[in-house]
Amino acid sequence: MGTSTHNGGQKGGTPLVPSWLQEPDENMQNETPQGVNGNQIPPTGDADRFTAPRGEFTRYINSGGRDSSLGRKSVSNYIRNSLGGSSNATQRMGAARSSTARLLNIAGAFASGGARAVEQYLSIENLSHKTASDAFIAITDFVCPDGGPQDEGIARSAYISAIEESPEIATIKFEDLTSEQIMVIVERTMANAIFSRITNDIGNKIILLPQDRATSDSIIVQMKDFVKGSVSDAVANLNIQTGNIRQGDSLRIVNQVYKEAFDIMVSAGENE
Repeated sequence: MGTSTHNGGQKGGTPLVPSWLQEPDENMQNETPQGVNGNQIPPTGDADRFTAPRGEFTRYINSGGRDSSLGRKSVSNYIRNSLGGSSNATQRMGAARSSTARLLNIAGAFASGGARAVEQYLSIENLSHKTASDAFIAITDFVCPDGGPQDEGIARSAYISAIEESPEIATIKFEDLTSEQIMVIVERTMANAIFSRITNDIGNKIILLPQDRATSDSIIVQMKDFVKGSVSDAVANLNIQTGNIRQGDSLRIVNQVYKEAFDIMVSAGENE
């Protein structure tokens, strides 16, 4: 499904936001090495900060996904306590933020002038008559420049998975898409990036522990639906309209959506 690389899990003593996540994108504005609301990011984290949510998430997996409330609670605990809140969680998304901002710029260009405007914006010809899926694949290197760090791999995988999860655009020409359909790709990309970050930090056993693949797949779908619903609600709450997106505002908007989505997930878990 193009999700995360499974490893031993994030070490608690590593920085909350590694220095390479704080590097500004030269093509993006309003980027700072601080938290989304200007709060300084702590250079290191408590060595045990992942222990409690990781244990809760493991028990959720061991329940076969039946105890979905425990899954939501573990994610809430992870965001609120392990990362220190939604602002830090947003900053921790790293390359996924700038990648999503590029994709949002494309959505804005499409809303203003259709497929031709996107071609002009990207200086790419012949996108209009490609299927939407092929067009999105063709611009992968613009949206998610390839690189070495795991963070950039998460961003790229999130985008590719969003395309794969959108079979409805496989036979539609790019020029015939609606702005709303492009926003669906944006939302699914953001949700996939968040899901991968969560599983890399506290849920790396999501594949290893279940007794069968069907159970593992069911848990993944359940957790992805939780994250996707939070992102969708965030976009709705913030009233994001593609026709009103200016390129200089895209990163600020993306940060707001990520932060709002994290706040929604925290609230959902606290209510369990």
